[in-house]
Amino acid sequence: ETWLARLFRTRILARVAALAMGRERIRRFAFGTLSQTGIRYRKSSLSRNLASLAEGAPRAGDRFPWLRLKLRADGPVVDMFEQLDDLRYHLVVVGQPLPPEVAAGLEDLVQVHAIPDDAANRAELARAKISGPAFYLLRPDGHVGLAGRIPQSEALLGYFVDSHLRLQGKAWNAMARHVLAI
Repeated sequence: ETWLARLFRTRILARVAALAMGRERIRRFAFGTLSQTGIRYRKSSLSRNLASLAEGAPRAGDRFPWLRLKLRADGPVVDMFEQLDDLRYHLVVVGQPLPPEVAAGLEDLVQVHAIPDDAANRAELARAKISGPAFYLLRPDGHVGLAGRIPQSEALLGYFVDSHLRLQGKAWNAMARHVLAI
C-alpha cells in the first residue's frame, strides 16, 4: 500500500464517512444494507403474493420483521427470529387456525408457527402492520417467500414446485407423492 492510498483510506475517507453518517437518511440506508433488513427480493421468482395484505404489511420478497410474540397462548413473549431455524422454511399463520392438511407431508421442510390471538400479539403485529387473517412462508434466510390471507396446501406445494427448488430426502418424496395425488 502506498503512502497516498494509506492517507486517503485513513484520513480522507474516514472524514467523508463520518460526515455522511451524521445524516439520518444515510444512516438508515447504511443500517438497512449492512443488516440486510433493507434488502428486498419482490421481483424474484422465489417471491409470490397470493392475495392483498394490509397496507404496509410485509410482502413476498421482504425480510420478515423482527417481532416479539407469544407463540403459545400460555407461553412467554419471545423473539420470533430466535425461534426460526435457518435450515427450514417457517409458516407463520396469523389470526386463524391452520388446517392440519395444509402442511401435511412437509414436516421435515416446514415448521408451523400459529400466532395466538391476544392483546400483546395484536399490538406487536400492528406495529409491523400485520393483521389477520394472513400467512407468511419464510425462507431459511428470513425473507418472505409466499404471503397471503388464507393458507392452502395447493398454494404451499405449488410454491415449492413452481419455484424450482431442489428439495431432497423425505420432504421432497412426500411433496412429490402429494402433488401427484392432486
